[in-house]
Amino acid sequence: MRKREAGAPRPAEPGRVAPDRLKKPPQFDNWLSQQLKSLYDPVLDEPLPDDLLEMLEQGAKKPKPEEDKDR
Repeated sequence: MRKREAGAPRPAEPGRVAPDRLKKPPQFDNWLSQQLKSLYDPVLDEPLPDDLLEMLEQGAKKPKPEEDKDR
């Protein structure tokens, strides 16, 4: 078994990614955030279908079951 040189990065444990491979530049995070927003923001602006609204309203009107007092 070879000794690791001083200052050399530690090898990753089996099944784990080396820490230096997890680092990514902040530009990537900004780019990814912009791409996701451009993809999903229009979906958030769409109205809910009427049948889904009815289900939500019916669920809100039902009385809540009493919680167990033993908890």
